[in-house]
Amino acid sequence: MEQVLIFQLGEETFGLEVALIQEVVESPLLHYIPRAPNHVLGAINFHGNILPVLDLASYLGFPSGGRDHRVVVLPPEVCSLALAVASIRRIIPMDAEALLPFPREQQEQLYIRAVLNYQGTMINLLDTTRLLASLETV
Repeated sequence: MEQVLIFQLGEETFGLEVALIQEVVESPLLHYIPRAPNHVLGAINFHGNILPVLDLASYLGFPSGGRDHRVVVLPPEVCSLALAVASIRRIIPMDAEALLPFPREQQEQLYIRAVLNYQGTMINLLDTTRLLASLETV
């Protein structure tokens, strides 16, 4: 059974499959990147690799608020990138039968591939493929 890391962006609850996460890093030291877009908070030194840190809430248009002291590092085979989110909650199991379809016309705008109904809480599953593709055009 797959697992999902739950986090907040604004008032919305999002999830990211654990298989798409290399590590959650506690309080990484952020280094300023000159002339970086506003949604790039800086860069971290992750085991000798320099990774940009994307402010996911800002990039997706959620109101800026507090950020978790941890960042989510994606595996290198997915992308050399770390994600800053408002609040990392916990890891939950994902039952594929609990996935609800998400309107296709909104998938591209919101980067949501499906909605997971977990104990009455609706969790938006982040569509990393669309998210990363959109970053390539920025």
